[in-house]
Amino acid sequence: MAKLIILRGLPASGKSTWARAWAEDPSNTRPHCVVSLDAIRLMVAGSAANRDRMKTRNGKRFEAMVVAMGRHMIADALDAGWDVVADAQHANPRYAVDLARLAREHCAIWETKDFDVPLDELLRRNAARSESDRVPDDYIRASWERFHGVMFRPLEPGDPNGNLLERMRADPYVRVIPVRGEADVFACNFTPEAFREHRWTDRTINARGLFVDGSGRVVQRGFEKFFAVDETEETTFSRVVGHAREHPESLPVRVERKENGFLGLVGAADSAGVFRFWSKSGMTDYSPLIERLFPADDDARTSLWHMLREWNVTAAFEVIDRESDRHIVGYDRSELRLLHLIRNAERFSIDYDHEEEFARIGGFARPKTVLVAHTADEVARAILDAKASVREGVVLYFADGWMVKVKSDRYKLVKAIRPILQRVLLRGRPFNRTGEVADLARRIISYAREHDIDLTYERQAFGERDVDMTRVNALLDALR
Repeated sequence: MAKLIILRGLPASGKSTWARAWAEDPSNTRPHCVVSLDAIRLMVAGSAANRDRMKTRNGKRFEAMVVAMGRHMIADALDAGWDVVADAQHANPRYAVDLARLAREHCAIWETKDFDVPLDELLRRNAARSESDRVPDDYIRASWERFHGVMFRPLEPGDPNGNLLERMRADPYVRVIPVRGEADVFACNFTPEAFREHRWTDRTINARGLFVDGSGRVVQRGFEKFFAVDETEETTFSRVVGHAREHPESLPVRVERKENGFLGLVGAADSAGVFRFWSKSGMTDYSPLIERLFPADDDARTSLWHMLREWNVTAAFEVIDRESDRHIVGYDRSELRLLHLIRNAERFSIDYDHEEEFARIGGFARPKTVLVAHTADEVARAILDAKASVREGVVLYFADGWMVKVKSDRYKLVKAIRPILQRVLLRGRPFNRTGEVADLARRIISYAREHDIDLTYERQAFGERDVDMTRVNALLDALR
């Protein structure tokens, strides 16, 4: 079986020297080769001087072409049964992960070879290089600061029965940060790269809203990442309806109104009667907004704390705050609406059995159940109705545990207008876009000025102004 050896190390760490020795080693009797990105850059450019010009003038396009050529060469060599050394920095762990995946796709085994050299030694070696091979010292220092702590981590997430925190940290597409105000609790989430590049795996999906302590125990839990209809290949309209048609065990489907606020997660801390009021990242500036809407009655708080503790769940709320955090859909008053009780466990699951009791003790409203769909045709109709709604949308809860959300066309349109209005109304900048959305933003501003309507409001908790998107949404009806 062919083998891919992925070298990892910063410039001047000895990767290419090792690769040459490996290629020349007479004990390597199998066909083998080295694929060096530096060599490809030089080959494409024709000279070191032109290589440097291309890197300066064409930047990302040049690098993307070099990387793509390297991947094709590695894939072809593995398919031919050759052993391959991938000679590049791979400082960002995601590049090494991509190569490991490439090896598996081409039925090859893989391993990493790490060159962990102290920064001072890297700088010394770099200074001794020829001028054409030398890289700026600032680049080495910056790469060391950014990647040294992560580039040599294992590529595989590790023992599935091991410490959950360690497994999350080992995944390059999962971000783990300490929670403010906690001595030993960490917030997990997928990285921006995972979102941009659609690196959705069981771990990146599950990481969202997961809070664990140093021992790997889940102390609080939010919703895992779930997708909207037509957001991914797996959640196209036809596939969602087909899931209901082809899997009878997924029926019925409860269609629940999607409220329009921000997510608040309330859990029971270890100290008796003490709650954790967290948003998606833990303790943030939004935490006081959650706490101020939570019941103040001592008896109710005591009962709610014991429920959260005994059932080992997190209460997930939609936080509707008209004073400090207005969204697109208008509400009569500020309040917490209980979405669900989520079990404090690695795998996402909802504790439906206790939700009504918890809501009753706390006096919490619940999102409206729009309908319960018993057939695939009813699921299809629910999706189309939600898309045509003036509210945010709905969430579909399938009986087999699958969740899919639907965003209305109206909601998506108003949301797209927001950054344009913020640029013009808050920062006094000119319009910088053209098209249907920008034209609509212009009409809204013109109408508001003609009728002396203030499209901004004071966010009381933050002492700053923002665009009142609830008012903007209401104005759309006047413009039509």
